[in-house]
Amino acid sequence: MFKRTLFFLALIFITGCGSADKGAKSSLSGVIGENEPVTRAEACAMAALDKYSIDEINSMDRSIKFEDTSIDKWYDKYINAAYSAGLIAGIDENRFAPDSYLTLRQAQFLINKIKGNDKLKLRYDEKDKDKPIPMSVWIAAFERSMDTTKLRSENISVYATKDENKALGDSYMLTSLGLIYSDRGDNRNYKDRNISAILRDNTIVAVKAYNEGMAVYNSVEVIDRSENSITVQLRGGTRKFGIENNSFNKGDKVNITFDTDGTYEVKYA
Repeated sequence: MFKRTLFFLALIFITGCGSADKGAKSSLSGVIGENEPVTRAEACAMAALDKYSIDEINSMDRSIKFEDTSIDKWYDKYINAAYSAGLIAGIDENRFAPDSYLTLRQAQFLINKIKGNDKLKLRYDEKDKDKPIPMSVWIAAFERSMDTTKLRSENISVYATKDENKALGDSYMLTSLGLIYSDRGDNRNYKDRNISAILRDNTIVAVKAYNEGMAVYNSVEVIDRSENSITVQLRGGTRKFGIENNSFNKGDKVNITFDTDGTYEVKYA
């Protein structure tokens, strides 16, 4: 059994990340959110939806000229909206780095922009300023900063996705709140589950937690690996999962299953 822990202290709470061996080289357990950083694209989408409705975002003229995004990317319209609103900048004049992780320093800057002041502080050592902010800390900070006249938190039961009704397509789900729009990630992962989410009208801004059931990323490709981790490509960006004595290789296809207690298991597809 092994455990690795890295702590980030935020105004809201202390969060850590850890993992434990399940007895097989190809599996591990970890905590959803605490083990997952947030990408700049995902954070940008949340910031954009705090400022604008999805209809406003979809109707905006495209003003960004970054080399590493294009109009066929799911996140392009959100980067365009957030950048146009002055909420976030590129990492330099030509690049936005949408799949890179949001750093603690960048997260603080973005929270200040969203909130309109600097009263919500993420507390961390200066030496850690360029480390990724965990998803759990980012969502908690965002929820305390968001415009509550436009955004709300809801528990949602998901009844059907495109697997049950092809007319729903990739971006809609039938839920206890009616039709819900979500263009990030694979909505089929939410089927027959209750999720806790931040919404703007009928649009998912962020999924905070899975309340029951299981989810799985099926047949995702390993795009990078180390002795103790793999990085996989998801529709919403990249995700890194720690694995002790990693036996997966770049190019392998894996299934990642998330359980009710927040643990996940990685196996060959």
